[in-house]
Amino acid sequence: MAFLELDSALRFTVALPPEHRSTLLDQVAGEMRRALVFTEVGPADVVLGVPGEGLFAGCGTWPGGEAALALAKAGWERAKDRRSMERLHEVGRALASEQNLDRLLDLILTKARELLKAEAGSIYLLTGEGEHRELLFAHTQNAKVRLPFHRIVMPVSDRTLAGFVALSRESLNLQDVYRIPEEAPYRFNDSFDRQAGYRTRSVLVVPMQDTEGQVLGILQLLNKLDEDSEGIGCFTTGDQDLAQSLAGQAAVAVKNAQLRQEIEQLFEGFVAASVTAIEARDPVTSGHSGRVADLTVGLAEAVNATPNGTYGGLVFTERQLREVRYASLLHDFGKVGVREQVLVKAKKLDPSQLEMILQRLRQRELEEALDLLSQAWRGGERFEGARWEEVVRDRRSVTEQLMALVRQSNEPTVLAQEVADGLGLLENLTYTHWSGERRDLVEAESLASLRIRKGSLSEAERLEIESHVTHTFRFLERIPWTRDLSGIPEIAYAHHERLRGQGYPRHLGAQEIPVQSRAMAIADVFDALTARDRPYKGAVPLDRSLAILQEEARDGALDPPLLDLFIEARVFERTVPRT
Repeated sequence: MAFLELDSALRFTVALPPEHRSTLLDQVAGEMRRALVFTEVGPADVVLGVPGEGLFAGCGTWPGGEAALALAKAGWERAKDRRSMERLHEVGRALASEQNLDRLLDLILTKARELLKAEAGSIYLLTGEGEHRELLFAHTQNAKVRLPFHRIVMPVSDRTLAGFVALSRESLNLQDVYRIPEEAPYRFNDSFDRQAGYRTRSVLVVPMQDTEGQVLGILQLLNKLDEDSEGIGCFTTGDQDLAQSLAGQAAVAVKNAQLRQEIEQLFEGFVAASVTAIEARDPVTSGHSGRVADLTVGLAEAVNATPNGTYGGLVFTERQLREVRYASLLHDFGKVGVREQVLVKAKKLDPSQLEMILQRLRQRELEEALDLLSQAWRGGERFEGARWEEVVRDRRSVTEQLMALVRQSNEPTVLAQEVADGLGLLENLTYTHWSGERRDLVEAESLASLRIRKGSLSEAERLEIESHVTHTFRFLERIPWTRDLSGIPEIAYAHHERLRGQGYPRHLGAQEIPVQSRAMAIADVFDALTARDRPYKGAVPLDRSLAILQEEARDGALDPPLLDLFIEARVFERTVPRT
Protein backbone atom coordinates (compact mmCIF):
# COMPACT_ATOMS: atom_id res chain seq x y z
CA MET A 1 0.00 0.00 0.00
CA ALA A 2 2.13 2.82 -1.31
CA PHE A 3 2.04 6.33 0.14
CA LEU A 4 4.28 9.36 -0.05
CA GLU A 5 6.74 8.94 2.83
CA LEU A 6 6.71 11.97 5.07
CA ASP A 7 10.03 11.19 6.73
CA SER A 8 11.99 9.96 3.72
CA ALA A 9 14.66 12.59 4.54
CA LEU A 10 14.67 11.87 8.30
CA ARG A 11 18.00 10.56 9.59
CA PHE A 12 18.34 9.46 13.19
CA THR A 13 22.03 9.53 14.14
CA VAL A 14 23.38 7.49 17.06
CA ALA A 15 27.03 7.64 18.14
CA LEU A 16 28.20 4.54 20.06
CA PRO A 17 31.12 2.07 20.12
CA PRO A 18 31.20 -0.22 17.05
CA GLU A 19 30.97 -3.37 19.16
CA HIS A 20 27.48 -2.44 20.40
CA ARG A 21 25.93 -1.43 17.09
CA SER A 22 24.66 -4.85 15.97
CA THR A 23 23.05 -5.45 19.37
CA LEU A 24 21.16 -2.16 19.24
CA LEU A 25 20.21 -2.67 15.61
CA ASP A 26 18.67 -6.06 16.39
CA GLN A 27 16.40 -4.50 19.03
CA VAL A 28 14.80 -1.77 16.89
CA ALA A 29 12.47 -2.12 13.93
CA GLY A 30 10.27 -0.32 11.48
CA GLU A 31 10.72 3.35 10.78
CA MET A 32 13.35 3.80 13.50
CA ARG A 33 15.51 1.06 11.99
CA ARG A 34 15.21 2.55 8.50
CA ALA A 35 16.22 6.00 9.73
CA LEU A 36 19.08 4.79 11.98
CA VAL A 37 22.59 5.99 11.05
CA PHE A 38 25.61 5.11 13.24
CA THR A 39 28.52 7.51 13.75
CA GLU A 40 31.88 7.19 15.57
CA VAL A 41 31.53 10.27 17.82
CA GLY A 42 29.17 13.15 18.54
CA PRO A 43 27.57 15.43 17.88
CA ALA A 44 24.61 13.17 17.08
CA ASP A 45 20.95 12.83 17.98
CA VAL A 46 21.92 10.30 20.69
CA VAL A 47 25.42 9.74 22.09
CA LEU A 48 26.16 6.53 24.01
CA GLY A 49 29.62 5.72 25.46
CA VAL A 50 31.65 7.92 23.09
CA PRO A 51 32.78 11.56 23.20
CA GLY A 52 30.49 14.29 21.87
CA GLU A 53 27.14 15.99 22.49
CA GLY A 54 23.78 14.25 22.06
CA LEU A 55 20.99 16.51 20.76
CA PHE A 56 18.16 14.49 22.32
CA ALA A 57 19.94 12.09 24.73
CA GLY A 58 23.50 11.31 25.75
CA CYS A 59 25.75 9.41 28.14
CA GLY A 60 29.53 9.77 28.10
CA THR A 61 30.07 6.24 29.41
CA TRP A 62 28.44 3.10 28.10
CA PRO A 63 25.21 2.73 30.13
CA GLY A 64 24.62 -0.93 29.39
CA GLY A 65 22.49 -2.54 26.68
CA GLU A 66 19.08 -2.07 28.27
CA ALA A 67 19.68 1.57 29.23
CA ALA A 68 21.26 2.30 25.83
CA LEU A 69 18.13 0.97 24.10
CA ALA A 70 15.87 3.06 26.33
CA LEU A 71 17.90 6.22 25.65
CA ALA A 72 17.93 5.53 21.92
CA LYS A 73 14.14 5.05 21.82
CA ALA A 74 13.56 8.17 23.91
CA GLY A 75 15.79 10.12 21.55
CA TRP A 76 13.91 8.69 18.59
CA GLU A 77 10.56 9.88 19.97
CA ARG A 78 11.96 13.35 20.54
CA ALA A 79 13.41 13.39 17.02
CA LYS A 80 10.02 12.44 15.59
CA ASP A 81 8.29 15.14 17.64
CA ARG A 82 10.77 17.72 16.43
CA ARG A 83 10.38 16.56 12.83
CA SER A 84 6.59 16.75 13.18
CA MET A 85 6.80 20.30 14.50
CA GLU A 86 9.08 21.27 11.65
CA ARG A 87 6.68 19.80 9.14
CA LEU A 88 3.75 21.45 10.91
CA HIS A 89 5.48 24.82 10.53
CA GLU A 90 6.14 24.06 6.88
CA VAL A 91 2.46 23.22 6.43
CA GLY A 92 1.49 26.48 8.16
CA ARG A 93 3.65 28.50 5.78
CA ALA A 94 2.19 26.65 2.80
CA LEU A 95 -1.37 27.24 3.97
CA ALA A 96 -0.71 30.93 4.57
CA SER A 97 0.49 31.37 0.99
CA GLU A 98 -2.67 29.95 -0.63
CA GLN A 99 -5.66 32.28 -0.78
CA ASN A 100 -7.95 30.44 -3.19
CA LEU A 101 -10.42 28.52 -1.01
CA ASP A 102 -10.79 25.45 -3.24
CA ARG A 103 -7.04 25.04 -3.69
CA LEU A 104 -6.56 25.66 0.02
CA LEU A 105 -8.93 22.83 0.98
CA ASP A 106 -7.06 20.50 -1.35
CA LEU A 107 -3.75 21.60 0.17
CA ILE A 108 -5.01 21.08 3.72
CA LEU A 109 -6.07 17.51 2.98
CA THR A 110 -2.87 16.72 1.08
CA LYS A 111 -0.64 17.98 3.89
CA ALA A 112 -2.76 16.38 6.63
CA ARG A 113 -2.62 12.99 4.92
CA GLU A 114 1.12 13.30 4.37
CA LEU A 115 1.74 14.38 7.94
CA LEU A 116 -0.42 11.70 9.54
CA LYS A 117 -0.06 8.98 6.90
CA ALA A 118 -3.77 8.72 6.16
CA GLU A 119 -5.10 6.86 3.14
CA ALA A 120 -8.06 9.20 2.69
CA GLY A 121 -9.64 12.29 4.14
CA SER A 122 -12.48 14.79 3.92
CA ILE A 123 -13.19 18.37 4.93
CA TYR A 124 -16.56 19.74 5.99
CA LEU A 125 -17.25 23.46 6.28
CA LEU A 126 -19.89 24.96 8.53
CA THR A 127 -22.24 27.37 6.78
CA GLY A 128 -25.17 29.49 7.92
CA GLU A 129 -25.92 30.97 11.32
CA GLY A 130 -27.64 29.82 14.50
CA GLU A 131 -30.40 27.26 13.95
CA HIS A 132 -29.71 27.33 10.22
CA ARG A 133 -26.15 26.05 10.46
CA GLU A 134 -25.30 23.23 8.06
CA LEU A 135 -22.31 21.10 7.14
CA LEU A 136 -21.02 21.40 3.59
CA PHE A 137 -19.13 18.33 2.36
CA ALA A 138 -16.50 20.54 0.73
CA HIS A 139 -13.56 18.34 -0.32
CA THR A 140 -12.31 14.77 -0.28
CA GLN A 141 -9.28 12.71 -1.24
CA ASN A 142 -8.71 8.95 -1.41
CA ALA A 143 -5.49 7.30 -2.50
CA LYS A 144 -7.17 3.95 -3.14
CA VAL A 145 -10.49 4.57 -4.91
CA ARG A 146 -12.04 7.39 -6.87
CA LEU A 147 -15.67 8.27 -7.31
CA PRO A 148 -17.27 11.41 -8.74
CA PHE A 149 -17.25 14.11 -6.07
CA HIS A 150 -20.43 16.05 -5.36
CA ARG A 151 -20.71 18.77 -2.77
CA ILE A 152 -23.65 18.10 -0.49
CA VAL A 153 -25.14 19.96 2.46
CA MET A 154 -26.36 18.18 5.57
CA PRO A 155 -27.81 19.32 8.89
CA VAL A 156 -25.47 19.60 11.87
CA SER A 157 -26.46 16.59 13.96
CA ASP A 158 -24.69 14.61 16.66
CA ARG A 159 -25.83 11.45 14.84
CA THR A 160 -22.96 11.87 12.36
CA LEU A 161 -19.25 11.85 13.15
CA ALA A 162 -18.63 15.30 11.70
CA GLY A 163 -21.79 16.73 13.29
CA PHE A 164 -20.89 15.35 16.72
CA VAL A 165 -17.41 16.91 16.57
CA ALA A 166 -18.85 20.22 15.33
CA LEU A 167 -21.33 20.40 18.21
CA SER A 168 -19.10 19.03 20.99
CA ARG A 169 -15.83 20.59 19.75
CA GLU A 170 -14.18 17.33 20.80
CA SER A 171 -12.07 15.11 18.58
CA LEU A 172 -13.00 11.51 17.76
CA ASN A 173 -10.31 8.85 17.38
CA LEU A 174 -11.98 5.58 16.35
CA GLN A 175 -10.04 2.38 15.80
CA ASP A 176 -12.84 0.74 13.81
CA VAL A 177 -15.90 2.70 12.68
CA TYR A 178 -17.89 -0.53 12.33
CA ARG A 179 -17.47 -1.20 16.05
CA ILE A 180 -18.72 2.01 17.57
CA PRO A 181 -20.16 1.43 21.07
CA GLU A 182 -23.95 1.25 21.19
CA GLU A 183 -24.18 4.06 23.76
CA ALA A 184 -22.47 6.55 21.40
CA PRO A 185 -24.95 8.98 19.79
CA TYR A 186 -23.15 8.97 16.44
CA ARG A 187 -22.97 6.34 13.74
CA PHE A 188 -20.73 5.89 10.70
CA ASN A 189 -22.33 6.43 7.30
CA ASP A 190 -21.16 3.47 5.23
CA SER A 191 -22.79 4.55 1.95
CA PHE A 192 -19.43 5.46 0.36
CA ASP A 193 -17.88 2.14 1.40
CA ARG A 194 -20.79 0.21 -0.13
CA GLN A 195 -20.77 2.25 -3.34
CA ALA A 196 -17.00 2.19 -3.86
CA GLY A 197 -16.21 -1.24 -2.45
CA TYR A 198 -14.02 0.47 0.11
CA ARG A 199 -13.35 -0.49 3.75
CA THR A 200 -13.03 2.34 6.23
CA ARG A 201 -11.48 1.26 9.51
CA SER A 202 -9.67 3.84 11.61
CA VAL A 203 -10.98 7.42 11.60
CA LEU A 204 -9.68 10.61 13.19
CA VAL A 205 -12.13 13.52 13.25
CA VAL A 206 -11.01 16.91 14.63
CA PRO A 207 -12.67 20.34 14.74
CA MET A 208 -11.13 23.19 12.77
CA GLN A 209 -11.28 26.02 15.31
CA ASP A 210 -9.97 29.52 14.74
CA THR A 211 -8.16 31.66 17.32
CA GLU A 212 -11.50 32.71 18.83
CA GLY A 213 -12.64 29.13 19.33
CA GLN A 214 -15.21 29.22 16.54
CA VAL A 215 -15.60 25.94 14.66
CA LEU A 216 -15.25 26.67 10.95
CA GLY A 217 -15.11 23.11 9.73
CA ILE A 218 -14.20 19.50 10.36
CA LEU A 219 -11.06 17.64 9.28
CA GLN A 220 -11.65 13.90 8.92
CA LEU A 221 -8.83 11.45 8.20
CA LEU A 222 -9.42 7.81 7.28
CA ASN A 223 -7.32 4.66 7.56
CA LYS A 224 -3.93 5.23 9.16
CA LEU A 225 -1.28 3.55 7.00
CA ASP A 226 0.99 1.20 8.92
CA GLU A 227 4.25 1.02 7.01
CA ASP A 228 5.58 -1.92 8.98
CA SER A 229 2.61 -4.20 8.30
CA GLU A 230 1.69 -2.49 5.00
CA GLY A 231 -1.88 -2.53 6.26
CA ILE A 232 -4.28 -0.26 8.11
CA GLY A 233 -3.37 0.75 11.63
CA CYS A 234 -4.81 3.13 14.21
CA PHE A 235 -4.22 6.81 14.82
CA THR A 236 -2.25 7.41 18.00
CA THR A 237 -2.75 10.04 20.67
CA GLY A 238 0.24 11.84 19.20
CA ASP A 239 -1.44 11.75 15.80
CA GLN A 240 -4.54 13.29 17.36
CA ASP A 241 -2.54 16.10 18.95
CA LEU A 242 -0.76 16.75 15.67
CA ALA A 243 -4.04 16.73 13.72
CA GLN A 244 -5.59 19.22 16.16
CA SER A 245 -2.63 21.55 15.75
CA LEU A 246 -2.85 21.29 11.98
CA ALA A 247 -6.63 21.78 12.08
CA GLY A 248 -6.12 25.01 14.03
CA GLN A 249 -3.73 26.32 11.40
CA ALA A 250 -6.12 25.19 8.68
CA ALA A 251 -9.02 27.00 10.36
CA VAL A 252 -7.13 30.31 10.36
CA ALA A 253 -6.17 29.81 6.72
CA VAL A 254 -9.76 28.92 5.77
CA LYS A 255 -11.10 31.96 7.61
CA ASN A 256 -8.64 34.22 5.79
CA ALA A 257 -9.55 32.62 2.45
CA GLN A 258 -13.27 32.99 3.19
CA LEU A 259 -12.78 36.64 4.13
CA ARG A 260 -10.88 37.19 0.92
CA GLN A 261 -13.61 35.41 -1.02
CA GLU A 262 -16.22 37.65 0.61
CA ILE A 263 -14.16 40.73 -0.30
CA GLU A 264 -13.89 39.49 -3.88
CA GLN A 265 -17.64 38.86 -4.00
CA LEU A 266 -18.17 42.37 -2.65
CA PHE A 267 -15.96 43.80 -5.39
CA GLU A 268 -17.74 41.66 -7.99
CA GLY A 269 -21.08 43.03 -6.82
CA PHE A 270 -19.76 46.57 -6.79
CA VAL A 271 -18.33 46.26 -10.29
CA ALA A 272 -21.55 44.72 -11.60
CA ALA A 273 -23.61 47.52 -10.02
CA SER A 274 -21.25 50.12 -11.49
CA VAL A 275 -21.59 48.64 -14.98
CA THR A 276 -25.37 48.70 -14.57
CA ALA A 277 -25.15 52.39 -13.65
CA ILE A 278 -22.97 53.12 -16.70
CA GLU A 279 -25.34 51.36 -19.07
CA ALA A 280 -28.40 53.02 -17.53
CA ARG A 281 -26.71 56.39 -18.09
CA ASP A 282 -25.75 55.54 -21.68
CA PRO A 283 -28.12 52.82 -22.96
CA VAL A 284 -26.77 53.25 -26.50
CA THR A 285 -23.52 51.50 -25.52
CA SER A 286 -25.14 48.82 -23.36
CA GLY A 287 -22.91 45.74 -23.26
CA HIS A 288 -19.81 47.66 -24.35
CA SER A 289 -18.02 47.38 -21.00
CA GLY A 290 -18.56 43.63 -20.80
CA ARG A 291 -17.36 43.06 -24.35
CA VAL A 292 -14.25 45.19 -23.81
CA ALA A 293 -13.48 43.23 -20.63
CA ASP A 294 -13.92 39.92 -22.46
CA LEU A 295 -11.64 41.01 -25.30
CA THR A 296 -8.97 42.53 -23.05
CA VAL A 297 -8.77 39.47 -20.81
CA GLY A 298 -8.68 37.27 -23.91
CA LEU A 299 -5.75 39.26 -25.28
CA ALA A 300 -3.92 39.00 -21.93
CA GLU A 301 -4.48 35.22 -21.97
CA ALA A 302 -3.11 35.13 -25.52
CA VAL A 303 0.02 36.89 -24.22
CA ASN A 304 0.34 34.17 -21.56
CA ALA A 305 0.04 31.46 -24.22
CA THR A 306 2.75 32.99 -26.45
CA PRO A 307 6.28 32.27 -25.15
CA ASN A 308 8.06 34.15 -27.94
CA GLY A 309 8.00 37.62 -29.40
CA THR A 310 7.88 41.07 -27.82
CA TYR A 311 5.79 39.91 -24.88
CA GLY A 312 7.18 36.37 -24.65
CA GLY A 313 8.54 36.97 -21.15
CA LEU A 314 5.31 38.49 -19.83
CA VAL A 315 2.88 36.33 -17.87
CA PHE A 316 -0.28 37.68 -16.25
CA THR A 317 -1.16 35.93 -13.01
CA GLU A 318 -4.71 34.98 -12.10
CA ARG A 319 -4.92 38.06 -9.88
CA GLN A 320 -3.58 40.33 -12.63
CA LEU A 321 -6.17 38.94 -15.05
CA ARG A 322 -8.87 39.81 -12.54
CA GLU A 323 -7.37 43.29 -12.19
CA VAL A 324 -7.49 43.71 -15.98
CA ARG A 325 -11.10 42.52 -16.09
CA TYR A 326 -12.24 44.95 -13.37
CA ALA A 327 -10.37 47.85 -15.00
CA SER A 328 -11.99 47.02 -18.35
CA LEU A 329 -15.47 46.75 -16.88
CA LEU A 330 -15.05 50.13 -15.15
CA HIS A 331 -13.11 51.97 -17.86
CA ASP A 332 -16.11 54.14 -18.83
CA PHE A 333 -17.56 54.71 -15.37
CA GLY A 334 -16.63 58.40 -15.57
CA LYS A 335 -19.42 58.86 -18.10
CA VAL A 336 -21.74 59.34 -15.12
CA GLY A 337 -20.03 62.74 -14.77
CA VAL A 338 -20.84 63.81 -18.34
CA ARG A 339 -24.07 65.67 -19.12
CA GLU A 340 -26.68 63.27 -20.45
CA GLN A 341 -27.55 65.39 -23.49
CA VAL A 342 -23.89 65.26 -24.51
CA LEU A 343 -23.35 61.62 -23.59
CA VAL A 344 -26.23 60.26 -25.63
CA LYS A 345 -26.02 62.83 -28.42
CA ALA A 346 -26.59 60.88 -31.62
CA LYS A 347 -26.81 63.88 -33.98
CA LYS A 348 -25.47 67.43 -34.04
CA LEU A 349 -28.65 68.94 -32.64
CA ASP A 350 -30.68 67.36 -29.90
CA PRO A 351 -34.27 66.53 -30.97
CA SER A 352 -35.77 69.57 -29.23
CA GLN A 353 -33.34 71.93 -30.99
CA LEU A 354 -34.07 70.40 -34.38
CA GLU A 355 -37.80 70.53 -33.75
CA MET A 356 -37.58 74.20 -32.79
CA ILE A 357 -35.64 75.18 -35.91
CA LEU A 358 -38.01 73.31 -38.20
CA GLN A 359 -40.99 74.89 -36.47
CA ARG A 360 -39.47 78.35 -36.87
CA LEU A 361 -38.84 77.71 -40.57
CA ARG A 362 -42.48 76.79 -41.01
CA GLN A 363 -43.51 79.90 -39.04
CA ARG A 364 -41.24 82.06 -41.20
CA GLU A 365 -42.89 80.59 -44.31
CA LEU A 366 -46.31 81.70 -43.11
CA GLU A 367 -45.00 85.08 -41.94
CA GLU A 368 -43.53 85.85 -45.38
CA ALA A 369 -46.71 84.75 -47.14
CA LEU A 370 -48.81 86.97 -44.88
CA ASP A 371 -46.43 89.90 -45.45
CA LEU A 372 -46.86 89.56 -49.22
CA LEU A 373 -50.64 89.34 -48.85
CA SER A 374 -50.69 92.37 -46.57
CA GLN A 375 -48.59 94.40 -49.00
CA ALA A 376 -50.98 93.50 -51.83
CA TRP A 377 -54.01 94.59 -49.82
CA ARG A 378 -52.35 97.85 -48.83
CA GLY A 379 -51.54 98.50 -52.52
CA GLY A 380 -55.18 98.11 -53.39
CA GLU A 381 -54.73 94.86 -55.29
CA ARG A 382 -57.68 92.50 -55.52
CA PHE A 383 -57.44 89.09 -53.80
CA GLU A 384 -56.81 86.34 -56.31
CA GLY A 385 -56.91 82.81 -54.93
CA ALA A 386 -54.68 81.38 -57.65
CA ARG A 387 -51.99 83.97 -57.07
CA TRP A 388 -52.18 83.44 -53.31
CA GLU A 389 -51.75 79.69 -53.70
CA GLU A 390 -48.72 80.28 -55.94
CA VAL A 391 -47.14 82.52 -53.33
CA VAL A 392 -47.75 79.90 -50.64
CA ARG A 393 -46.25 77.17 -52.87
CA ASP A 394 -43.16 79.24 -53.51
CA ARG A 395 -42.64 79.96 -49.84
CA ARG A 396 -43.24 76.29 -48.97
CA SER A 397 -40.73 75.14 -51.58
CA VAL A 398 -38.06 77.42 -50.11
CA THR A 399 -38.91 76.19 -46.61
CA GLU A 400 -38.71 72.55 -47.65
CA GLN A 401 -35.28 73.15 -49.17
CA LEU A 402 -34.06 74.81 -46.00
CA MET A 403 -35.51 72.01 -43.86
CA ALA A 404 -33.74 69.42 -46.01
CA LEU A 405 -30.51 71.38 -45.61
CA VAL A 406 -30.90 71.40 -41.82
CA ARG A 407 -31.74 67.71 -41.66
CA GLN A 408 -28.82 66.76 -43.92
CA SER A 409 -26.39 68.92 -41.97
CA ASN A 410 -27.63 67.38 -38.70
CA GLU A 411 -26.38 63.89 -39.63
CA PRO A 412 -23.09 62.88 -37.91
CA THR A 413 -21.45 61.92 -41.20
CA VAL A 414 -18.69 63.81 -43.01
CA LEU A 415 -20.18 67.18 -44.02
CA ALA A 416 -20.02 67.69 -47.80
CA GLN A 417 -18.57 71.03 -48.90
CA GLU A 418 -21.68 72.03 -50.88
CA VAL A 419 -23.83 71.37 -47.82
CA ALA A 420 -21.47 73.39 -45.63
CA ASP A 421 -21.67 76.27 -48.12
CA GLY A 422 -25.46 76.04 -48.15
CA LEU A 423 -25.62 76.64 -44.41
CA GLY A 424 -24.85 80.26 -45.14
CA LEU A 425 -28.48 80.61 -46.23
CA LEU A 426 -29.51 80.21 -42.59
CA GLU A 427 -27.31 82.98 -41.21
CA ASN A 428 -29.58 85.99 -41.72
CA LEU A 429 -32.98 84.36 -41.35
CA THR A 430 -35.24 85.75 -38.62
CA TYR A 431 -38.64 85.01 -37.17
CA THR A 432 -41.05 86.74 -34.81
CA HIS A 433 -40.53 85.66 -31.22
CA TRP A 434 -43.60 85.34 -28.97
CA SER A 435 -42.48 88.59 -27.33
CA GLY A 436 -42.88 90.38 -30.66
CA GLU A 437 -39.13 90.76 -31.22
CA ARG A 438 -37.42 89.70 -34.40
CA ARG A 439 -34.77 87.13 -33.57
CA ASP A 440 -32.31 84.89 -35.38
CA LEU A 441 -34.10 81.78 -36.61
CA VAL A 442 -30.99 79.64 -36.03
CA GLU A 443 -28.90 80.68 -33.03
CA ALA A 444 -25.16 80.95 -33.53
CA GLU A 445 -24.52 77.92 -31.28
CA SER A 446 -26.93 75.70 -33.26
CA LEU A 447 -25.45 76.91 -36.56
CA ALA A 448 -21.97 76.10 -35.30
CA SER A 449 -23.17 72.59 -34.40
CA LEU A 450 -24.60 72.06 -37.89
CA ARG A 451 -21.21 73.09 -39.34
CA ILE A 452 -19.36 70.30 -37.48
CA ARG A 453 -17.33 68.60 -40.19
CA LYS A 454 -17.47 65.03 -38.82
CA GLY A 455 -19.47 63.38 -36.09
CA SER A 456 -22.05 64.97 -33.84
CA LEU A 457 -19.98 66.73 -31.18
CA SER A 458 -18.73 70.27 -31.02
CA GLU A 459 -15.20 70.88 -29.77
CA ALA A 460 -16.48 71.73 -26.29
CA GLU A 461 -18.70 68.64 -26.24
CA ARG A 462 -15.87 66.44 -27.45
CA LEU A 463 -13.67 67.66 -24.59
CA GLU A 464 -16.52 67.01 -22.18
CA ILE A 465 -16.86 63.44 -23.46
CA GLU A 466 -13.09 62.95 -23.18
CA SER A 467 -13.26 64.15 -19.58
CA HIS A 468 -14.96 60.85 -18.70
CA VAL A 469 -11.49 59.27 -18.50
CA THR A 470 -10.41 61.71 -15.79
CA HIS A 471 -13.74 61.26 -14.00
CA THR A 472 -13.15 57.50 -14.09
CA PHE A 473 -9.68 57.82 -12.59
CA ARG A 474 -10.80 60.18 -9.83
CA PHE A 475 -13.62 57.83 -8.93
CA LEU A 476 -11.52 54.65 -8.98
CA GLU A 477 -8.59 56.09 -7.03
CA ARG A 478 -10.88 56.78 -4.08
CA ILE A 479 -11.76 53.10 -3.70
CA PRO A 480 -9.63 51.16 -1.16
CA TRP A 481 -8.67 48.37 -3.55
CA THR A 482 -6.80 45.34 -2.23
CA ARG A 483 -3.10 45.28 -3.06
CA ASP A 484 -3.50 42.96 -6.04
CA LEU A 485 -6.18 45.26 -7.54
CA SER A 486 -4.37 48.53 -6.85
CA GLY A 487 -3.45 49.03 -10.52
CA ILE A 488 -7.08 49.37 -11.66
CA PRO A 489 -7.24 53.21 -11.58
CA GLU A 490 -4.06 53.66 -13.64
CA ILE A 491 -4.96 50.95 -16.17
CA ALA A 492 -8.37 52.52 -16.80
CA TYR A 493 -6.86 56.03 -16.85
CA ALA A 494 -4.60 55.21 -19.81
CA HIS A 495 -7.01 53.32 -22.09
CA HIS A 496 -7.45 56.31 -24.45
CA GLU A 497 -3.73 57.11 -24.63
CA ARG A 498 -1.90 56.33 -27.86
CA LEU A 499 1.71 55.26 -28.37
CA ARG A 500 2.79 58.43 -30.22
CA GLY A 501 1.42 60.71 -27.52
CA GLN A 502 -1.68 61.70 -29.48
CA GLY A 503 -4.19 60.19 -27.07
CA TYR A 504 -5.93 61.78 -24.11
CA PRO A 505 -6.17 63.05 -21.46
CA ARG A 506 -2.46 63.12 -20.56
CA HIS A 507 -0.85 62.57 -24.00
CA LEU A 508 1.39 59.83 -22.63
CA GLY A 509 4.20 58.31 -24.65
CA ALA A 510 4.63 54.59 -25.35
CA GLN A 511 6.87 53.91 -22.34
CA GLU A 512 4.34 55.47 -19.97
CA ILE A 513 1.33 53.41 -21.09
CA PRO A 514 0.82 50.11 -19.19
CA VAL A 515 0.59 46.97 -21.32
CA GLN A 516 -2.86 46.32 -19.86
CA SER A 517 -4.04 49.72 -21.10
CA ARG A 518 -2.58 49.07 -24.56
CA ALA A 519 -4.54 45.83 -24.73
CA MET A 520 -7.71 47.60 -23.57
CA ALA A 521 -7.24 50.28 -26.23
CA ILE A 522 -7.34 47.62 -28.97
CA ALA A 523 -10.43 46.02 -27.44
CA ASP A 524 -12.15 49.39 -27.00
CA VAL A 525 -11.60 50.52 -30.59
CA PHE A 526 -12.56 47.12 -32.01
CA ASP A 527 -15.84 47.03 -30.11
CA ALA A 528 -16.67 50.62 -31.07
CA LEU A 529 -16.20 49.66 -34.74
CA THR A 530 -18.13 46.39 -34.70
CA ALA A 531 -20.94 47.24 -32.24
CA ARG A 532 -24.38 46.78 -33.76
CA ASP A 533 -26.27 48.79 -31.15
CA ARG A 534 -25.21 52.32 -32.11
CA PRO A 535 -28.17 54.22 -33.62
CA TYR A 536 -25.90 56.80 -35.25
CA LYS A 537 -23.80 54.33 -37.24
CA GLY A 538 -23.87 50.82 -38.60
CA ALA A 539 -21.52 48.04 -37.55
CA VAL A 540 -18.30 48.03 -39.56
CA PRO A 541 -17.68 44.58 -41.13
CA LEU A 542 -15.15 42.41 -39.30
CA ASP A 543 -12.46 42.38 -42.01
CA ARG A 544 -12.71 46.15 -42.45
CA SER A 545 -12.55 46.65 -38.65
CA LEU A 546 -9.36 44.58 -38.41
CA ALA A 547 -7.89 46.54 -41.32
CA ILE A 548 -8.66 49.82 -39.54
CA LEU A 549 -6.92 48.53 -36.40
CA GLN A 550 -3.87 47.61 -38.48
CA GLU A 551 -3.84 51.11 -40.00
CA GLU A 552 -3.94 52.56 -36.49
CA ALA A 553 -1.01 50.34 -35.49
CA ARG A 554 1.03 51.41 -38.54
CA ASP A 555 0.33 55.04 -37.67
CA GLY A 556 1.78 54.49 -34.21
CA ALA A 557 -1.47 54.70 -32.26
CA LEU A 558 -2.02 51.06 -31.25
CA ASP A 559 0.53 48.44 -30.15
CA PRO A 560 1.52 46.34 -33.24
CA PRO A 561 2.72 43.17 -31.40
CA LEU A 562 -0.43 43.10 -29.27
CA LEU A 563 -2.62 43.65 -32.31
CA ASP A 564 -0.85 40.80 -34.09
CA LEU A 565 -1.70 38.54 -31.13
CA PHE A 566 -5.28 39.84 -31.12
CA ILE A 567 -5.67 38.72 -34.73
CA GLU A 568 -3.51 35.56 -34.72
CA ALA A 569 -5.15 34.19 -31.55
CA ARG A 570 -8.56 35.20 -32.96
CA VAL A 571 -9.40 37.00 -29.75
CA PHE A 572 -11.97 39.03 -31.69
CA GLU A 573 -14.14 35.91 -32.00
CA ARG A 574 -15.12 36.32 -28.36
CA THR A 575 -17.54 39.04 -29.43
CA VAL A 576 -17.67 38.94 -33.25
CA PRO A 577 -17.35 35.40 -34.62
CA ARG A 578 -15.91 35.21 -38.14
CA THR A 579 -18.56 33.96 -40.53
